[in-house]
Amino acid sequence: MVLRGGSRLRRIAFVLAGLALCLGAPPARAVDLPPAPVLDDSDESDGAGWYLRGDIGLDEPVLRHGRDAGTADVPPLAKARLDRETALGAGIGYRLASWLRADLTVDHRFGGPYEGRRFGVSSLAFDRADFQATTVLVNAYLDLPLWSGVTPYLGAGIGIGRNRFDDAARLAGAEAVPLPSGTRTALAWALTGGVAIDLADRLKLDLAYRYTHLGGARTDLEGAQPPLRARSIGTQELRLGLRYAFQ
Repeated sequence: MVLRGGSRLRRIAFVLAGLALCLGAPPARAVDLPPAPVLDDSDESDGAGWYLRGDIGLDEPVLRHGRDAGTADVPPLAKARLDRETALGAGIGYRLASWLRADLTVDHRFGGPYEGRRFGVSSLAFDRADFQATTVLVNAYLDLPLWSGVTPYLGAGIGIGRNRFDDAARLAGAEAVPLPSGTRTALAWALTGGVAIDLADRLKLDLAYRYTHLGGARTDLEGAQPPLRARSIGTQELRLGLRYAFQ
């Protein structure tokens, strides 16, 4: 019995000693956890920002001439054409997202020669003039960032065009009859496909094909001479440009 009681006392002593150690020990630290992530409320960069552009182009005009039956003294118009011309353009734009941007562009096409041929039963005449046009377009583009540093894109634009025939004349035999110049304002629109190539952090080379519909053009009326008249003028353009982004 004495031994049995001593055994109980030893067990109680061990329990009390363990409790004392637990109470006297410094509190154990919780398991170390990784620090909580810091939330950044700032907007992530999506490439938004302003840019400037400049372009040079070579235009191949597509001309539909208006119906011109001529007069008793001037044979009817049989065929008309516009020669190639050079275009210069500039604009300012804003990138709305990495895949979407828009810009406002102004383009001027310089002095493409116009030639019209008139054939009658017993007469022949030629029309001559210089054609030039200025367009102001609002454009939107869908960028397709498929490869690093090379971005194909598609675009469309709409605006107004100012088309002018200048230095016009009608040649019949040895006689040249001057015709008055004329300027017409028309609806203009464009469809574009191209590729942008990164040259530097903020500078891109822009290579594009663009079809632009310029609208019609005509010289002013004067006397009995039929005017020069183009019902519809379009241009197929190969364009080379640079784009500089401010951000």
